[in-house]
Amino acid sequence: MGTLTKIQEYFLGNLNNSEYANHLNRFRALFRKEESGEDDRPVIESADSLVSSSALGFSNEMVTAFDTDLGLLDDLVNLSRTSDETALLAEEDKRRDDLIVYFTTTISQTRKSPVAAQKNAAISLYNQVKPYVGIYKLADQQETQQINGLLLDMEKEPNKTNVATLGLTTVLDELKASNQRFIELTAQRTEGRAVATVENSKAVRLRLDPLYDDMALLATATNVINPTAETAAFITSVNALIDETKARYNQRIGIAKANKNKKPEDDRPVIE
Repeated sequence: MGTLTKIQEYFLGNLNNSEYANHLNRFRALFRKEESGEDDRPVIESADSLVSSSALGFSNEMVTAFDTDLGLLDDLVNLSRTSDETALLAEEDKRRDDLIVYFTTTISQTRKSPVAAQKNAAISLYNQVKPYVGIYKLADQQETQQINGLLLDMEKEPNKTNVATLGLTTVLDELKASNQRFIELTAQRTEGRAVATVENSKAVRLRLDPLYDDMALLATATNVINPTAETAAFITSVNALIDETKARYNQRIGIAKANKNKKPEDDRPVIE
């Protein structure tokens, strides 16, 4: 008799939720759950048929528990929630966009003012705000940073006086308040999602870990005690899956390390 193989040990705790769910889903796809009364029916042999759960030593209760928690984990991985914070964020983002457009457009148009004081103030300010024109088109966090930069620049003289001359001080006050509300709402949403996803997925994974380990042990034991072509093929397939999971994980970590060493690019709009 040839050497009996066993399912290799691999610590799944290093995997993120997506990798973990993918591994377990592919593991689950390697066997079929044996329905009640199946033993009383004739078995039709097929090259494409999957090994039954009972042939691997898995009880129906074990498979049911595994399927239930794996379904929960899939839902968490694919979570796409529309929260109150999301709706408020969209509203606040539009508000600050409108304020930015009004502020920069007013300055640009006032350069043609027949009132000398306003015209001169607008011309002076335009050179300062030109780098910020169009920042409302940036990604949320980039826009937030650029708004903070604009607000700081407008606090400097003679910018502050020129802003007052054009009657735009209130606009900047509103923009500052809106940007701060956006920052706070973003933090609330991030915290809420992180807590819900991490805590829930952690609980589900704590239940799935021992189930997966028990299944791997049972399949190996069954293949040792009562080896068949089906059990041997199952173990070979699981080991191939583990090798692939390892490779994908190592690739992700390698890419993350490489990106970490890259210098950050300047995301400030180019001044024409």
